[in-house]
Amino acid sequence: MDVRITDPSGTEPPTQRLTTSPRVSSLAGARIAVLDNGKPNAAHVVGQLGRHLADRFGAQPPVAAEKPNSSRPFEAEVLDRFRNFDAAIVGVGD
Repeated sequence: MDVRITDPSGTEPPTQRLTTSPRVSSLAGARIAVLDNGKPNAAHVVGQLGRHLADRFGAQPPVAAEKPNSSRPFEAEVLDRFRNFDAAIVGVGD
């Protein structure tokens, strides 16, 4: 699947096209990253979902990381830590 990134400021042309990673065929034994984006309730929502996927589909216990607030990107070191995981859940709370 292609994802088209568009600059919301209204400038043209659209910035770039990205290709998403292929979906995993099974979550059995999968390593799942749970990334809290710093929004209220995000940690609860993504944590619950990660635990549910592990319990229901046999994934490994999720590994979590959080941002101090939603306006900052994740640190490169955090993203590198999850580079070889099989799936990621990134949450918004509010």
